[in-house]
Amino acid sequence: MTHLVIPTLHISPAPSCKFSNKHPIPKKGGSKQIRNSAVQPLSRALKSVGDIVLSIKDGLTEAEREERRLLEERKQILAARLHNAETHTQWEAAAHELDIIEGNEQWKAEISTGDYNPDLIESRLEALDKARGKSDLRAMMHLVRTALSRDLGGMGNIDLYRHSHCGTKKLIEQYVDSTLKTITAMVDLSSRPLPQDLEPKDLLDAVLFARQSFGRSALLLSGGGTFGMTHIGVMKALFEVKLLPRIISGSSAGSIICSIICTRTDDEVPQLLAEFPYGDLAVFEEEGNEDGILDHLRRLLTEGNWSDIKHLTRVMRNLLGDMTFQEAYNRTRRICNICVSSASIYELPRLLNYVTAPNVMIWSAVAASCSVPLVFSAAPLLVKDPLTGEHNPWNPTPQMWIDGSVDNDLPMTRLAEMFNVNHFIVSQVNPHVVPFLAKDDTPGPNPSTRPSTSKDDTDWMYTMTQLAKSEALHRMQFLAEIGFFPNLVGKLRSILSQKYSGDINILPAIGVMDFPKILRNPTTEFMLRSCLLGERATWPKLSRIRDRCAIELALDRAVHSLRARVVFSKSQVDLRRMAAGNFKSAFFRGSHEPLNAMGSQAQTLSMSPKEKNKHRQRRSSVTHFQFMPHHQRLVDEPYKVTDDDTDEEERLEVKGR
Repeated sequence: MTHLVIPTLHISPAPSCKFSNKHPIPKKGGSKQIRNSAVQPLSRALKSVGDIVLSIKDGLTEAEREERRLLEERKQILAARLHNAETHTQWEAAAHELDIIEGNEQWKAEISTGDYNPDLIESRLEALDKARGKSDLRAMMHLVRTALSRDLGGMGNIDLYRHSHCGTKKLIEQYVDSTLKTITAMVDLSSRPLPQDLEPKDLLDAVLFARQSFGRSALLLSGGGTFGMTHIGVMKALFEVKLLPRIISGSSAGSIICSIICTRTDDEVPQLLAEFPYGDLAVFEEEGNEDGILDHLRRLLTEGNWSDIKHLTRVMRNLLGDMTFQEAYNRTRRICNICVSSASIYELPRLLNYVTAPNVMIWSAVAASCSVPLVFSAAPLLVKDPLTGEHNPWNPTPQMWIDGSVDNDLPMTRLAEMFNVNHFIVSQVNPHVVPFLAKDDTPGPNPSTRPSTSKDDTDWMYTMTQLAKSEALHRMQFLAEIGFFPNLVGKLRSILSQKYSGDINILPAIGVMDFPKILRNPTTEFMLRSCLLGERATWPKLSRIRDRCAIELALDRAVHSLRARVVFSKSQVDLRRMAAGNFKSAFFRGSHEPLNAMGSQAQTLSMSPKEKNKHRQRRSSVTHFQFMPHHQRLVDEPYKVTDDDTDEEERLEVKGR
């Protein structure tokens, strides 16, 4: 066998390859770095071009532009603080800083503007400062009595409060401060020896006349179901800065807040404000024993109302007791007004207060004012006998009363007639009213910077709303005239035709998610949130309220102080002694008059019938005892100016002394 020999091939190993560092192999990602290195110069060039374009457009450098950006961010932060402030101090600090950033402080310092008459205000300011600086009491009395006005030189123009978040022109604020100092100086000087022929009663007369001519302010609280609990925040904000008017009116839910404030003294109000959200407010149904939907429907079909009014009366009686309007006024000097409407169309709405219904118990008035048709049944008004304490119906006939908001939610005309009120602060939360109120009194930045389209849209919507309301009122009047449910249609027409705004309108924010709670018992959480919403809605209006109400409240305090000094002044004591002595002398002289009377009777027997008739008429004019004209003038002169303070208050002052 032949063997095939294949030679073995020996392959030597290949030499190792070494690469030079002069040409390194590109690593992973190197291409991206190359691209970035090429893009960066391009981006910088484009940014420079953009900066140049922006500089040409707005005239700012890059540093100035950055500063403006930071300023805008700060504005947004401060605006958020305004919106979410928990206290008035926080809100005021944010508003003041925001005014500085926006340049509003410079506008406040400027005197000349077309919105008011600064020359007139300056002249009155100089006169007040001059009289006060010289302690010229007569000049101060003259200025206080003749020169004070709530709208002096147009200082009440709403445009003066649209340019800033808080405050207005410094000149207006200086005038108000100077007037307050002048009134305080008058009261202080009355405790010192007065000039010749000038007595404390002259000062009292001057201040009373000044208050009469200046007018009064009233706080009006609307209805609105549980939304009315925001009124407690409005009250708290005004009370904390001492701007709460003495005259307060409430309808429906507003009557609840009105009544609890007007029955508490100033020392008791802080504790009330702190405890009220945590109290018993189960006005619709008993807590822990709530009625179901079927129970409410059964009551609605059988009794005509959704809820039982006994829960409301129980809560209000626990809060107020059996206090009457007169007792509340004597205790707090606040004038509580509660509106009620008649269940019939043939009765006028009533405004209940210590003048028109002194012995009516306030809790029964609140129950009647909250008696919304189909929600609560109509309620009677009950009076308390001052001597026996018995409770009886106010009217001899069993008349029923319903929600005051139906006929007279804001009783401005009646308050003006009774208490000389010419300035109305309205807290409005009615859900069927707030969306249609004009928002032209909202303080804030200059409205001229806002887009004109938004203003045009608002005007267009307001015009359409007014046209729709006018058409609805016309149709309702037609239906009532032809006899189609005249009572119901008449009440609906009254609701639509009312005026729901005042001189200063406070509109607390109402959330859409809260609408299902309008007829439910308010919880503690709901009460605390409602109180805060009321405060936040009031804080932006405090500057305007102060400028329009501070002088009035100072005059009211001055009347209270001067009356006490007049009552206890030596001259008045002497006058009263003179009057008493004159009465006694007349009385003792009267002990001999029977003889004269007998002689007169004998004389009349011999008269003719015509002469007897003339003599009888002449005697009938002097059947009551009268002072001599001179003494009568001295006694009545200190009290010749109409005032709402009663003799009870003077007796309390005497007792306190």
